[in-house]
Amino acid sequence: MAVYKGFGLGFNKGTISTPPIKEDEALIADSIKQIVLTAKGERAMLRNFGSDWRKVIFEPNDDVLVELMRVVVEEAIKKWEKRVVFRDLELIERKENYVKFKIYYEIIGLTGTKQVDINFPIY
Repeated sequence: MAVYKGFGLGFNKGTISTPPIKEDEALIADSIKQIVLTAKGERAMLRNFGSDWRKVIFEPNDDVLVELMRVVVEEAIKKWEKRVVFRDLELIERKENYVKFKIYYEIIGLTGTKQVDINFPIY
C-alpha cells in the first residue's frame, strides 16, 4: 500500500495525454526535481516556488559552489516538499554544459535514505 500517491512529471502517450500516476519514491523524486530545477520567479502565479540555483551555478567549481548549492537546494526542499527530510547534496561532475549533483533525503513514513540525480544546465 502506497504512503504517497499522485501525478508525476511528464505525460502518458496515447489518445489522451495525462500525467502518470506515481507512488512513494518515484512521486517524491519527481517532486524534488521539479522544485530544485524551477528557478524562483519562473512560475507566474507562484513566484516564490523553486530554488535559487541559477544565482549560484556560475560560481567556480570548488567547495564554495557545492556549499552554495547545498544551501539553495536544502532551503527549497524544506519549504516546498514537506514529505521529506533533506540529508545531503554531493557534486558528481561538472561539464561544459551542466553540473550534476546527487541529492540525499529521507521520505517521512518510509525507511531508508533515498537519492535523486539532478543535472543543472549551464547556459
